[in-house]
Amino acid sequence: SEAFSRLEQAGYTVTSTCTAVKNPDTTKFVYRDRLWSGADMIALGVASFGHLGGIHYQNLTHFDQYCDAMESSSPVIRRALLTTEEERFIREFILQWKLGKVNRSYFEKKFGVNLEQRYGPLFQQWKQDGDLLEEGDEYRLTRDALLRVDSMLHDLFLPQHQDSRYV
Repeated sequence: SEAFSRLEQAGYTVTSTCTAVKNPDTTKFVYRDRLWSGADMIALGVASFGHLGGIHYQNLTHFDQYCDAMESSSPVIRRALLTTEEERFIREFILQWKLGKVNRSYFEKKFGVNLEQRYGPLFQQWKQDGDLLEEGDEYRLTRDALLRVDSMLHDLFLPQHQDSRYV
């Protein structure tokens, strides 16, 4: 929080859990913003994650295996999961929270999900805890909540993913 405060004092604007820019009107993170809004991403490199046409996948995780596969023109994909519409919604919803805000109308229009109906009790708890503000169509995290959002997002995972770990 202190680091973000100092950046703001120097004229920067905090734009996510890990970025601050001098002028958010001219400095854009197209990669992040598009990816976190559902765009496809090709995974390049060892252990890289990709998302293509609704398939979430990861490349080989050991450098030697990855290099050997590349040298022999063998597939480098270690694992892949064809995602459902529900999983794609959750993925985008979770990623956009890392920006510190989400727009209700975006998720209503794109996925047909009413955030208040689906997450009303959780959002009420976040408000009571001082973590969430509601401004028009937008839910916005407080600074303290933004800094620990990853620990808050666990409650948004589907039940079958709540105890999952990457191996």
